[in-house]
Amino acid sequence: MKVLLTGATGAAGLPILRNLLGDPSVSAVTVLARRPLPAWVALPDTGAAHHPKLTTVPDTDFLHYSPQMQSTIAAHDACIWALGKSTAGLSEAVYTELTVGYLDAFLGAVKAGGAGSKENPFRLVFISGNGADSSESSRILFARVKGKAENNLLASAKASEGTLKATVMRPSYFFPAPADALHQRGRLMRIADKTLGALLRNVLPFAVISNDEIAEFAVRGAKGQWESRGEIFQNTEMKRLVKEAVKNATTGPRDEL
Repeated sequence: MKVLLTGATGAAGLPILRNLLGDPSVSAVTVLARRPLPAWVALPDTGAAHHPKLTTVPDTDFLHYSPQMQSTIAAHDACIWALGKSTAGLSEAVYTELTVGYLDAFLGAVKAGGAGSKENPFRLVFISGNGADSSESSRILFARVKGKAENNLLASAKASEGTLKATVMRPSYFFPAPADALHQRGRLMRIADKTLGALLRNVLPFAVISNDEIAEFAVRGAKGQWESRGEIFQNTEMKRLVKEAVKNATTGPRDEL
C-alpha cells in the first residue's frame, strides 16, 4: 500500500509518519510539504529524517496541483490529512483557506487525477477535532470551519460513487512526545502541555488520546478498517476501537478486528 501524508512534522502527523514507515504492509510513504523534513526528525530504523520507504515532495502548493502532481496522487492508495493549525492569531479567511481551501484543492486533484476505483477506492483519513460542528453554525471559529471541511470531504466521497472513501477523526486533547515537543512547542507551551496533560489523564482520561492511538487509528483507517462502522469517529470511540484492534492483533493478522 502506498500512502500520502500531510502535516508530517506536527504533533499528530509525526507519529503517523513513524507508524506508516514501521508498517510492513505499507510499501511507500509520500509526504507533501512546504519544505524538506527538518534534521531533528527521528524516523524508525534510521534515527534520522530519511527512510528507504519515504519520499518528500517539498514546495507543494496546497491550492494548486499540476497534472504531474495529480498523477502522483493517483499512484497512491490513500492519504492521511494531518495538516492543521491553531486558530490563534489567524483571521477567519486565512484559517478557512488553510483548513477548507487546502483540502478542497486536494480533493479536486484526487478527482482530476482519477485516483481510486469502485474495486479499489482511494481512502482519505481527515484529522479534524473534537467539537467540530457539522451544522457549520457554531460561534467558535475552529468548530464551524472544521465542520465545513468535514462536510466537503463527505460530500466528495458521496459524489464519487465509491471511488473515494472518507474517514473523519475527531480527537480531543493530545500532546507531542517530549523529544518532539522541543521542536514543535515553545517553552511555555511545553510547560502548559505537561501540566494540562497530567491533569486530564488523572481527572478526565476520556478527554485525552495518545499520539500512538491517533497514529494507529489513522493508519488502520487508511486501510479501510473502520468503514463498516461509519465515517465520523469521536475520541472515546477511537480509543476503544484501537484498544480492541491491538488486543486482537496478538491472535490474528494486524488488519483484522
